[in-house]
Amino acid sequence: MKKILLLFLITISFNQTFSQTTWELLNPKPTTNTGKHIEFVSSNNGFIITSNELLETIDSGTTWTKKQNITSGNDISFKNGIGYIVGNSGYILKTIDNGVNWQQIYTGFNDSFNTVNIIDNNTIILSSSNSIIKTLDGGITWLSYAIPNVTVVKTAFTSSLVGHAVCNNGKIQKTIDGGNTWYNTYNTNTSPSNFFTVYFINQNIGFASRQHDYLFKTTDGGETWTEITGSFEAMYDFYFLDENNGFATGDHGATYKTTNGGTTWSQIFFQNGYIDNTSMYGIFFQDSNKGFATGARGRIIKTIDGGNTWTQHSPTYNDFKQLQIVNNNVGFALTNNQFYKTNNFGDTWTLVGMLNLGISVNSSDFTFINENLGYATTGGSYGGHVYKTTDGGSTWSILNNGNDIIDEGISSICFLDGNIGFISGGFNQRKVMKTTNGGSSWTQVSNQSFGNIQFVNSLVGYANRIGNYYGAMYKTIDGGNTWNQLIEVAGDGINSFHFVDENNGYFAGDNSLFYKTTNGGASWTQISVPYGYYTLTKFYTPNIGYIVNENGEIYKTINGGINWSSVTTQYRLNSLELVNNYIFTAGTNGKIYRSFTGYTVLGTSEKETEKQLVVYPNPTSDYVNVSLNGKAEKVELYSADGRFLTPKFITNTKDFIKLDMTDFSLGTYYLKLTFKNNKSVTKQVIVKK
Repeated sequence: MKKILLLFLITISFNQTFSQTTWELLNPKPTTNTGKHIEFVSSNNGFIITSNELLETIDSGTTWTKKQNITSGNDISFKNGIGYIVGNSGYILKTIDNGVNWQQIYTGFNDSFNTVNIIDNNTIILSSSNSIIKTLDGGITWLSYAIPNVTVVKTAFTSSLVGHAVCNNGKIQKTIDGGNTWYNTYNTNTSPSNFFTVYFINQNIGFASRQHDYLFKTTDGGETWTEITGSFEAMYDFYFLDENNGFATGDHGATYKTTNGGTTWSQIFFQNGYIDNTSMYGIFFQDSNKGFATGARGRIIKTIDGGNTWTQHSPTYNDFKQLQIVNNNVGFALTNNQFYKTNNFGDTWTLVGMLNLGISVNSSDFTFINENLGYATTGGSYGGHVYKTTDGGSTWSILNNGNDIIDEGISSICFLDGNIGFISGGFNQRKVMKTTNGGSSWTQVSNQSFGNIQFVNSLVGYANRIGNYYGAMYKTIDGGNTWNQLIEVAGDGINSFHFVDENNGYFAGDNSLFYKTTNGGASWTQISVPYGYYTLTKFYTPNIGYIVNENGEIYKTINGGINWSSVTTQYRLNSLELVNNYIFTAGTNGKIYRSFTGYTVLGTSEKETEKQLVVYPNPTSDYVNVSLNGKAEKVELYSADGRFLTPKFITNTKDFIKLDMTDFSLGTYYLKLTFKNNKSVTKQVIVKK
């Protein structure tokens, strides 16, 4: 017997797009990739390379944009209008107009290049881990010279004949014959001792840095090297204006300045101390005041006072804990204890306010009722507080006279309106607390600790239990006054859940844990998903939704979990929002992305309209009927890949249409019904033969 699987899809849509195609980076702009090197060719024009991008500014660093994608980028250099970018596997780009146009060139060598040295318009020297290649005729011909018995990290040539190579295992090599022969000028038995970089101010004075925080200087053209002692981190790049005044940047956000030729270095940090994952790899100063640096997380910083103060190109590069889009324009995102706000649907973000937290207290969840009224919580062993804002996050007042409401941290918050809300958390004393007066007073309604709370109406809500070896789902049908367990899952934690309405919901968790209910949690069906530890799930409709694993890989289903397709990977995500026909994500390194989906969450009135639109039979082999009740203004038919098809009407009135489907092949089709308000319901029709 042939089995027919019924697939039913309902969406509100503004066009005929049925799948994600692109993701737009909203923060940090213009890239999340590590900046490797920075060069300026004039006071206004500058360039940054990442591993696969060339970034550009034409207004002295006020704005940066991605000029073009590149295959690989390890170093960039300019001189006399000529510029080179070098990368892995022999990849080289060249410009002869100060970076306006770039053209890939071929040398005949497939080395992975770490440095480009431009001596003059004709003499270019590139280095790899064990050789250099050199041209004396502007790139027409290239010759290769070995640097034996070492692994070269970086080179610096001060002329066509004299060059220096810093290497792994504590060695520095020098050539005085253009790379034909090399000899050792520094060696150490200390381990680890890999060098990071080498930089020469002129033919005599240069600097080299080595694991972990060693710094060396030469004043005799690299014949001897002297260690400079001091309290600093590893340095990855240098830039000197003259023999005395220079700058350096490096590990953990280290940025330094010297006015005495490197004898001593002073801190000119852009942040408060050394912080993990903030290393900087490129620095450039136009004069003693104006300078730039770039590094991890796509960070670009600028100073106009010699490094005393710095401004970041993007509002933040720190991890986002949560994001919420409140309406079609306004949204909020939380990193550490700082709130960032958008007034243009995520296009730009600005710091709007922060929580004044005590020592050992960290922010937890937040929720905004509207663009002005919001609540925020604190987590951790010393958390358990609730803050309130009435001015869109600019100022926050702590509730309960500054005392915690739940000992040992709050894990979830949910407000139905400005007055009725819930918080949950705790460890030794787990609680769910309810307020009916906007947080002025709280009453305990459960002794569980919930990771998430969601209400689908004023009476019915759901929550997932945390802090127990067994994950569990709970439900309330009396407005949160009592909570009853629906299902308990042995050995796996439930990390996220989402209900589309009172009946249809999903939860996700560890070890590919994923369940579905269609009857409000009375029964659950386990759904097969790609293997992973899932941290987030959200659904537009009972059929269309997303799951996110701990690695940030997003999967999408359009048939209620029967099939899943990988949408994108964005490292670790902490928040996923479905807003109208867009999906927003936020997570590590200050990343916020937005993607157009073609799907829109139905409002209450639209759901009522949808219920009146009946499509039958479905699946069909010959015709399909649609009961309209005078609602639809236009009827369109599309293939699964979005192609417009001409409907063949048997009957076509304002209340009822009948379509002839006999000439259509086996497959999935989309029937789009457009209303007077230009919104539309799209229903999926299955044709069987």
